[in-house]
Amino acid sequence: MGTEMSTSPYTAMYTASALAYQELKTLLLLGEVPIGVRLREERIAERLGMSRTPVREALLRLHAEHFLDRHPEGGYKATNPSAQTMRELYEVRRALELFALRRARDTGGHDRSELDELHDEWATLDRDAAQVDAEFVLLDEDFHRRLAEAAGNRQLADELRSINERIRPVRSHDFVTPGRITATIEQHLEILGAVLARRLGVAATLLEHHIGESQSVVEVAVAEVLERMLSVGERDSAW
Repeated sequence: MGTEMSTSPYTAMYTASALAYQELKTLLLLGEVPIGVRLREERIAERLGMSRTPVREALLRLHAEHFLDRHPEGGYKATNPSAQTMRELYEVRRALELFALRRARDTGGHDRSELDELHDEWATLDRDAAQVDAEFVLLDEDFHRRLAEAAGNRQLADELRSINERIRPVRSHDFVTPGRITATIEQHLEILGAVLARRLGVAATLLEHHIGESQSVVEVAVAEVLERMLSVGERDSAW
């Protein structure tokens, strides 16, 4: 007698929440959510064709990841990234990562086994690279955190993780830009190659260029998205 498979209410809710999260995040990254408008669960649920509970879970998650801010009247609104704050966070990120490289140079080098493992993982990604994927930002954050950890200072790596979490909403725009995932993988492998060869001066130059290029791409993408958000608000404020 065969066993009939069933989907539990919990699994169904998890799937609906994940779907709501992905669809809302995509709308935010595309600039389809107007600036300053209060996001109402019932209206979003109607737009997405689902119940309010998974929408509520998605909103909570997006707020935790800094894609949404609290609205003064309750609920949430789309985060309006400040260009100044974005530049300052990139400056801190750059300073932390370059310091980690200098520290490794002064204290005897990186943990070779950690670097080898990281290189193997990114070489595999190079063969299977996707073209556009906002979730790639998590892999990118993991790379930079582990590179800093391999330099021997986990507290520094924790600070870098915190900075990357705060900057994630704007950095996600980097990986919905065509060609950026492939370029990022290639640059990561170049940086790792230089570190493994103990050419830390070269690695620092490559790393600084890599971060600067990402910042430039993100600034252009975010400016375009903000323009779309303002335009959307003029024609559709019913959220």
